Amino acid sequence: MTDLSGLERRVAADRASTRSQRPEDYLKLAGSLTELAQALLTTRDNPSERDRTAEALEPAQEAVAIRLHWLVGGFVSYEYAGALQDALRLFEQATKLVGHRQLATNTIRSACSAYRQVAQDYPDVSAMCADGLSKCGVWLMRLDHEAAVAATESAVRIRAAMYARSSEQPGKYLASLSTLLRTMMVGRSRKQAIASYRALYSELTSPASTAKLRETRIEDLDLTLKTTQALNKLGAPTLERAGRLTQQQILYQSGGDLATIDEINWRLALVGLKPLAAGAMPEPPSRPVEISATYGAIAVRCTAPDALMQVRTAIIAAFARDGAEQVDAGRFAGVHEKHWGVKEPVVNPATELGADVVLVEKSSGSWISVKSLNWEIGGLGTHPLAVRLSEKWPVLTVATIENISYELCLYDNGVATQYAALGRPSGQAPLDAPLAPLDFATLADYGADYASETQVRAAFGNAEMFAKVTELPGSGIRQAAENRPLTEYGPDILFFGKS
Repeated sequence: MTDLSGLERRVAADRASTRSQRPEDYLKLAGSLTELAQALLTTRDNPSERDRTAEALEPAQEAVAIRLHWLVGGFVSYEYAGALQDALRLFEQATKLVGHRQLATNTIRSACSAYRQVAQDYPDVSAMCADGLSKCGVWLMRLDHEAAVAATESAVRIRAAMYARSSEQPGKYLASLSTLLRTMMVGRSRKQAIASYRALYSELTSPASTAKLRETRIEDLDLTLKTTQALNKLGAPTLERAGRLTQQQILYQSGGDLATIDEINWRLALVGLKPLAAGAMPEPPSRPVEISATYGAIAVRCTAPDALMQVRTAIIAAFARDGAEQVDAGRFAGVHEKHWGVKEPVVNPATELGADVVLVEKSSGSWISVKSLNWEIGGLGTHPLAVRLSEKWPVLTVATIENISYELCLYDNGVATQYAALGRPSGQAPLDAPLAPLDFATLADYGADYASETQVRAAFGNAEMFAKVTELPGSGIRQAAENRPLTEYGPDILFFGKS
């Protein structure tokens, strides 16, 4: 239990010490008064004590008055400003509980005047004064709306001048602008508030400062994690770039959360940019201009945390079933060199695995890409490695042959089930049984979370776009060998030999 009598005696002793007129003694008295006011407020929630909440108002007000007097007198350290804010917060709490609305309004107005004076007399602490004015504006919201707008406007003016001198801490300036706009919206329509805000913003912010503000990184905008992640995925690193997106794109990335659009639109309004257009993502071309690169790869859908290790183990087991064991890279001459001479691709109709080089990599999303050298392009519906891996996971083979064909084949439970293609290499044996058309809706669900079935279907045949929206492999082992020697892929590259 707090010793209120002891606190009252300490206040009396500290008050007597102020006869020296030294500022240190006055500030000590302010500290004691704050402690006494805090203790008196706690009696409200203590049934064992008499409720003395009303008595807290006088010491709380006196503590604020003392600290404001010495703030204007030159006590402008950030530590002192923090103590003043604590005293003001306690006073605001006391007036709210007791009900002295006018007293609270007049005292907080006095604090605003003090902050304005200090910002003018001591430019080095302008930032501290701007923070204090913003906080006073928040407190005045329920007391005097005009005074609240004036306080937040003063904070913005200080921040604007600071930002014009040195374009650092754009987040601080944007935060003060946000407080001003929210304050202006009280009791007005959104349209009226934004019109008034824009007029003031144009007066205070130069075109050069506006341009810099619009280049603020999204990490400095105090956005929620979901909104930040959506903007990162959409390649919008700045506020300016975010304004070029559409609502539809943001909704795709945020799982339909409308709050993300409101967050972004609010920041755009702060710097005079229009809200996000409704729009939709532009549809990719429905047919490729040309089928350029030749490659083949297998995509294995595995969602386990150790998916890469599981697929790697399954590949080793699949080759072992046909008597092919892991061997040293030395069995493959030249594999340690960049631009290793990968043979021209041919359709390999063999259904039994043998000597091979296999690259296993984590693709995007839940796909693991498997790139084989000797079965780069397997026989349609009979790719031996795809058949083996599909016994455990859904598997999709991707095969492109330059200027000739673009093929996808889905394997499940050890057999080929679905197929889609543009063109087809000549000389392939006909299938024993026709395959069902590829289900693009399922492929859209598996792929990038912003792509619809229509967009996936439209992108089919354009290898680069299709790989982007489905997150399937967009290259094969020949492209990997051109990037760097295959031996440098470490544990991701597997070499198999057969005696």
